[in-house]
Amino acid sequence: MPKFDLTDLRMFLSAIDGGSLTAAAAANNVVVAAVSTRLRRLETSVGLELFERTGRGIRPTLAGEMLARRARQLVDDARNAELELQEFAAGSRGRVRLLSNTNMLSEHMPLALGTFLATNPQINVTVQDKPSFEVVNMLKNGDADIGIVASSADMTGLERWRFMPDRLMLIVPPDSPLSAPVAFSEILDFPMIALREKVALSQFLRRSANELGRKPHIRIRTDSFEALCKMVECGAGIGIVPEIAASRYAQHMQYRVLPIAEGWAERDLYVCVRKEAQLPRYAALLLAHLLAYVKISA
Repeated sequence: MPKFDLTDLRMFLSAIDGGSLTAAAAANNVVVAAVSTRLRRLETSVGLELFERTGRGIRPTLAGEMLARRARQLVDDARNAELELQEFAAGSRGRVRLLSNTNMLSEHMPLALGTFLATNPQINVTVQDKPSFEVVNMLKNGDADIGIVASSADMTGLERWRFMPDRLMLIVPPDSPLSAPVAFSEILDFPMIALREKVALSQFLRRSANELGRKPHIRIRTDSFEALCKMVECGAGIGIVPEIAASRYAQHMQYRVLPIAEGWAERDLYVCVRKEAQLPRYAALLLAHLLAYVKISA
């Protein structure tokens, strides 16, 4: 009878969801060779081939699909047991794992989460700033309960609800030669002020520049949209911020706000979970609260 290692099963699911060993390695923060070794060990344990290896990556065999259905349940059960023991030891009833992007964390989450925590004193929330593609992977792997995901991400396999618009704008000093609308390739010709490198927005803009074969000229990185806007007002460079932040700080700062001529600048955000019916009750309460917050804020 085969014995299953939970780490092997998590990597197995990451490989299926990502379609490659490289994706599984990135999702689990290990090298590709480590993923390959674990997956071959898993195949040896069950005595079956679980993947078909193609030129474009991998895909599960019938046996692989069967194991995946069971593996998801096993991984979920193990994670839920771990959380319940942690909550018991901490004397709390529940801790929700929430993932979001930079804009939502700075603009909407303080109010949305503040009101939720005030009315649910026995529930705690862990929040992480992650790019949308990482949010999707973590939700599918059972490493988060709720995620805020941009419409540009592939949300196949997740349950979702429209949350908020998330329009990105360019802010420039008053005397900047730039005029609307501005292509991202043109933006990259100018020195920029940006948020910290690990922030989801910074990672997204870096990937967008990489797709153009370019590298942004970052003069300095700041901790907040307010500091970013202030530096742009001083003439230190240009910056990309959410429209809601640009409008708020423009009330007492001097800079121009320009639309960006890229499809990714106009996007909607969605609240996502893997399966609403499988959420712990405390996570389901936060999901309901976020959906109610959308209606109030509309």
